[in-house]
Amino acid sequence: MHRYREFLTSLGWTALILAVFVIGQTIPLPNVDLTSAETAVQHVTFLRLFGNVTGSDFSNQTLFSVGMGPFMSAMIIWQAVQAIGDEAIGHLSPRQVSFGKYGITLLLAIAQSFQLVYLVRGSLDTFYLPGTQIDITFIGTMLILIAGALFVAWLANMNAAIGIGSSVALIIPGIVRGIPNNLIRGFGDAETVPLKITATSLTVAVVIGAVFLLFSVITNAAELRLPIERPMLDREHSNSYLPIKVLTSAGMPFMFSSSLFMLPRYFVNQTIGPTTPLQHLIATWFSYRTPQGILMYTVVLLLLNYAFGYINLQPTRQTKSLKESDDYLLGTYPGDATEAAIMQHFNRLSFISSIITLIIGVGPLLVGLIWPVAANYSLYLGSLMILAGMTIGVADQIRGLITKNQYQIFD
Repeated sequence: MHRYREFLTSLGWTALILAVFVIGQTIPLPNVDLTSAETAVQHVTFLRLFGNVTGSDFSNQTLFSVGMGPFMSAMIIWQAVQAIGDEAIGHLSPRQVSFGKYGITLLLAIAQSFQLVYLVRGSLDTFYLPGTQIDITFIGTMLILIAGALFVAWLANMNAAIGIGSSVALIIPGIVRGIPNNLIRGFGDAETVPLKITATSLTVAVVIGAVFLLFSVITNAAELRLPIERPMLDREHSNSYLPIKVLTSAGMPFMFSSSLFMLPRYFVNQTIGPTTPLQHLIATWFSYRTPQGILMYTVVLLLLNYAFGYINLQPTRQTKSLKESDDYLLGTYPGDATEAAIMQHFNRLSFISSIITLIIGVGPLLVGLIWPVAANYSLYLGSLMILAGMTIGVADQIRGLITKNQYQIFD
C-alpha cells in the first residue's frame, strides 16, 4: 500500500481543493438579486463561452463567479512574454516571477470583476460604508469578486504543488459540465438553433462524441521526435530526442476563439438587434451563420493555433537549452541552424494542426449553413478536444505518481 501513498495523498488534496472550489461557486454574493442578475448577463454570450472553459460562472453571481479566468489568462500572457523576452525573464528570481504572474492575475481580476458588476449593477442592493452614508455598493461587490478570484488562483497553485492535475484540475469539472449545454444551446446567440433532445439526436451525439474523443486522445498524444546527440554523456546513454507535439497548440485555440470572436457582438444592441450600419457590419462579420462570419472565425482560429503553438514550443528557448547542455540535433549545427530546423518542423506541424483545428471548429459551421443545428457541434467537439488534452496530462501525472516507487535497484 505504501507504493500508492503519494498518489492517494495527492488525490486527497485535490479532492479537498475541488470541494472548496465547488462550495465557493455556490455561495451567492450578499447584495445581489440572482434572478434579475441572471437575466442581465444571459445575452452576453462571450462571457458564457469564456466561463465554460476557464472555470468561471458568470451566469450565477457567487463568491467564485470570476473563477479561474484571470489566473488562466495571466498564465498564458506570462508564457507569451516569456517566449518573446526569454533572455530578460531568465534573469528574474522566483519571487519576481511569482510577483509578475500574480500582478497580471490581479489586473485581470479587477477588469473582469468590473465587467461583471457593471452588467448586473441594476440587480445590486445598496449598502454603505459602516457608520457613513458613503455608497460602496459597486466597489464593495468588486472587492468581493477580486478576493474570490485571487483565492481561486491560490487554490490552483496549491493543487499544482501538492495535488493532481496541476491548475487545470479546477477547470475540468466546468468543461465537463458545459459540454451538454454547448451541444444543446450552441453559441447561445439569437441565431442559434437549439438541438432537440430525442433518442435519435442523443444517440448520434454520443456516437460522434465517443469516436471523436478517441481521435482526440490519439492526436493529442502524437508527436514528432527529433534525434539529439549528447556528446558529454557516455555512448550508451547519449541517444535521445526532442519531442514536438503534432497538435502544437493542443486545445488552446478552442478555449478562447469563441469568446474572442463573440466579443465585438457586445457592441450590437442585445435587445432589438443591430440598428446602425456599423452594428449591421459587426453582426454580419461576427456571426456563425454567415459566410463572412465563418471566414472571420477561420482567421481567428488559425491565428490562435499558430500563436499558442509557438508559445507552447518556444523554439528559441529550446535552442538555448540544447546549447547550454552541449547537445545538438542530429546533423544540425548548434545555434541559429538548430532554431531554424526546429521552426521548420514547427511550421509543418502547425499546418497539420491547423487543418485538424479547422475541421473541428469550422467544418460544423459550414454544414450549419445548410443544416443549422449542426453548428452546435463546433463547440461540442472543441470542448471534447480541450478535455482530451487536459485529461492526458492528468493521466500522465497519475501514472508517474503510481510508478515512481516501483523501480528496482540492482547491486
